[in-house]
Amino acid sequence: MDYFFGFKSVISQPDAEPSPADTVLRLVERVTSSTLLEDRRDACRAIKALSKKYRLEVGAHGLDALIAVLVSDPDLETSSFVLETLCNVTSSEVFDEEGVGAPVGEQFTEIFLKKPENVISVITLLDEYDFHVRLPAIRLLMNLLNNKSKEMQEIILACPMGVAKLIDILSDSRDFVRNEALLLLIQLTKSNANIQNIIAYERGFDQLFKVVASEGYSDGGIVVDDSLQLMLNLLKRNASNQTVFREESCMKEITPFFRSCQPSESDPGHSWSTQKISNVHSMLQVVRTLVSPANATQVVSPAQKNVFGCGLLSELCALLMSPGVPADILSEIICTVGESIRGCRRNQEFFGQVMASSSPPRTALIVLLMSMVNEKQPVPLRAAVLYCFECFLYKNDVSQGQIIQALLPTSTEAMQNISAGQLLCGGLFSTDCLSHWLSSVALSHALVGNSNNKELLLRVHLAIAKDVAPVSLLQQAFNILQMGGKLQTRLGILTLLSTWLADSSNSVAQFLKLQNAIAFLTALVASNEHDDQEVLVQSLCAFLLGLCVVYNNDSNSNFSKESLCQLITKRIGVETFVDKLAEIAKHEVYSKALKHPQIRINTAADIQFDHEFCRLYKALENVIAKAVAPPTSPKGAESPSESELKAVAKYKDVIREQDGQIQHLRQRLAALEGDHIAAQSKIEELNVNLHHLQDQNTLLKAQRNNNVIIDESEPSSQSESSTEKLMKELEALRLDNERLQGQLEQQQSAKDLAMPVNGGIGLAVEFASTQSASIMDSFTTHEDVQVCSFFRPESSANTVDLELKTVRSRLDAMETELAETKHCLSVSIAENAELKEEIERVKKDQEDLLVLLADQDGKVQKYKDRLKTLGQTVSDDEDDELDDLGEDDEELSS
Repeated sequence: MDYFFGFKSVISQPDAEPSPADTVLRLVERVTSSTLLEDRRDACRAIKALSKKYRLEVGAHGLDALIAVLVSDPDLETSSFVLETLCNVTSSEVFDEEGVGAPVGEQFTEIFLKKPENVISVITLLDEYDFHVRLPAIRLLMNLLNNKSKEMQEIILACPMGVAKLIDILSDSRDFVRNEALLLLIQLTKSNANIQNIIAYERGFDQLFKVVASEGYSDGGIVVDDSLQLMLNLLKRNASNQTVFREESCMKEITPFFRSCQPSESDPGHSWSTQKISNVHSMLQVVRTLVSPANATQVVSPAQKNVFGCGLLSELCALLMSPGVPADILSEIICTVGESIRGCRRNQEFFGQVMASSSPPRTALIVLLMSMVNEKQPVPLRAAVLYCFECFLYKNDVSQGQIIQALLPTSTEAMQNISAGQLLCGGLFSTDCLSHWLSSVALSHALVGNSNNKELLLRVHLAIAKDVAPVSLLQQAFNILQMGGKLQTRLGILTLLSTWLADSSNSVAQFLKLQNAIAFLTALVASNEHDDQEVLVQSLCAFLLGLCVVYNNDSNSNFSKESLCQLITKRIGVETFVDKLAEIAKHEVYSKALKHPQIRINTAADIQFDHEFCRLYKALENVIAKAVAPPTSPKGAESPSESELKAVAKYKDVIREQDGQIQHLRQRLAALEGDHIAAQSKIEELNVNLHHLQDQNTLLKAQRNNNVIIDESEPSSQSESSTEKLMKELEALRLDNERLQGQLEQQQSAKDLAMPVNGGIGLAVEFASTQSASIMDSFTTHEDVQVCSFFRPESSANTVDLELKTVRSRLDAMETELAETKHCLSVSIAENAELKEEIERVKKDQEDLLVLLADQDGKVQKYKDRLKTLGQTVSDDEDDELDDLGEDDEELSS
């Protein structure tokens, strides 16, 4: 009874609800064991539904089964379910359905990537046009790339045509798929030059510009910005891709982009949306990447020529003068124009002639300088104008001279027209310390590397007030320095004076004549101020004082080189002077300014040092230290001459140029490695295609019964063997002919000896008998000549003549036969060439037939699909009829 009651209680208990792990295991078993496609598909659909809430269970128990389905199951709907499930499993985000927990996507990604074939299977599915397959495949690759970037990049590189398939998706007509592919490529191209090179060589730039044009250029949405970000990834620090960009004439595709930014006549006050500002900023970054001073000269120069040639520089200048441009975009345009003209004389001349729409008419350069000295303008805009002005004067001695010459007017008309030099000198009298710094540095760039301008600037005098006599610009600059003021003012003046006095003995002599100049510098350097700002000023004063020592021509007896060195030793101390001189290089702002010509600022207080001044300081710091404190003997040491300083500067330029060449060669090596990998992948692809075509050709030959098999070797081999045989026989006959002629000569000499001359009969008979015996021996060895007995010299000579004629006749016959054989050989060669041409025609016919068969199969499949769509069942007999129908269509089309 207890047994029955116990059995009853067990039966009456409700079934326990299965756990998520059990449910997943049951579904995975259905996936692996079901033979029906519908059962596997339903199981994959159910697993996908559980993959967000129970991601850990699905990944732990079903990852291998899902990968197996992905590799082996051809059903697209099943593949879409598997791809979406894998997307959920490998995602790095935490889903709301699964609650709070640690993301496990990275762990499952690592498991998935253990076999590179898994990734290749996903890339292969990108060939499917089905939206529900291609989109989750892209998203799965994106998840894998986000979790394991380097591993994924290596696998995709090793996959044949892997990168090319991703680029092809950019031409997808469905915007959603194309945009996802853009994001994937942006992530894929980060910090991988090989992938960048492959995309560039696969005409990726053309695809991106098509996307930008289809989206409306600058007025487009975020897709335009994404395309430009991908373009930036391909171009930054990649000289090879920059060359490809230039050689494919992609620069002209940028011109319509900036043309679309121009305000229309109907809407001159067109406002800029946030997205448009972002798009234009990204495109400006693309242009600056191509013409950046950080690139090698052999890369920048052609790019600058293209900027001018395609009209891009003209569009940028027009946009620069357009109203309504936001301040941050305007600053970026100014910097882009500056780098486009830097060191390029033709571009600099073009920019100098650009006119602004102002009254009275002024050049764009004057308008920009007026903005620079205007303290109401934004600081980044004013710094950008200074950078553009520096680029305009870089290696442009003509424009440098024009700016200085304008400060020395020769007519009343010249006095009325404001010039760049007058604006800069006017900035020295401003109450704004930033205007002081900007004007001083801008004016110093008119003196860089130009000794003639330094001499001319000594003649410039400024009228401080109506009742005060004009003073020289050098005196006025020193007066501003004496008055103290803010840090930027003093740093700017010291920068101008240092550039002015460097490599100019006359300028140093004029400076030494200024009252209290040396005393003021000596007092500042000798002071014990420990404030960071004052330390910088002291360091620059030490540098200026050192320039007075190095470039002193001893014209001033009170401040000769020796006296200045003694003054420094007594009043400051050599060690203190050297320590103060080295303070500039220890400053962080100096390091930033030395790296790039453009001033990188966040606030106005960050503007302290200029790039060209930092280069000057770096070149002369050690020279000044050695001049003031020689390493051998403090007394009687000679300071380096101007020629030595120029030689040092020249060697430094050579070293700098060699460093640039080394960097360019390294970039080229990386590009060539990328080319090598791309070529290997292309070779693998061609090998696969070759094997495929060979298999198809073999199948085609089996189907066709009228194949022509031509033995090309038989005629030539037969003719060759017969020719060789004739040549051997001819050579043997020639040897016999020569031997018989020798014997005939011997017989003739024996005949002469046989004549009766005073007891010579016995000798003649003996010689004749000997000769006849030797001739008998020789003739018996030849199979073609009959043996005969020689009793007299006359009979032997006649016999030899007869045999010689016989040999000659045979020789003539053999030569005739040889000529005929040669003629036959030439005819055989001609026939062989015709047979080869016939083979080529047959091969072409086979290829055409192969194409026709492929088209026929496509049409047959289309008819089958159409019948199935209409709800009809296609049997095997109907399949044959459809095949016949396809063949009939093929014949009609042919």
